[in-house]
Amino acid sequence: MADHLEKVIKEIEAKLKLLPALFLERASKRAKRKISDLFKTEGRALNVEWSPLKEAYLRWKIKKGFFEKKLHRTTSLAQSFTSEVEGLQARVGTPVPYSIYHEYGTKKMPARPFMKPVAQYLAERGLKDVFTRVFKEVFG
Repeated sequence: MADHLEKVIKEIEAKLKLLPALFLERASKRAKRKISDLFKTEGRALNVEWSPLKEAYLRWKIKKGFFEKKLHRTTSLAQSFTSEVEGLQARVGTPVPYSIYHEYGTKKMPARPFMKPVAQYLAERGLKDVFTRVFKEVFG
């Protein structure tokens, strides 16, 4: 009986050690997907209202052959999102230096946030969903 109990406890310990890394991996991938979804839908994926483009700028973009979508002059920013897990830390973001101007806006350009709404979504419900799924996967 004691051997069986010891075996069960060791199995539980092993499974508990798996949880943090698996959770962080799945959570960071979910965040990256949500950012991409938000970007593709110009904010609508999380009910974020992005200001419309100024008419003159929109005409200029079309004339130059750029995408008509907001934050898509080129596809550099939209394709730059990354997620990585290192130890007990997960990083999700973009190396594109001008992304901060889109996130918070400037004097001449309105904010069109894409990181903050995803962080808020994750804090409110996304991380709980991910953890629940990972827990069920590990512990059955």
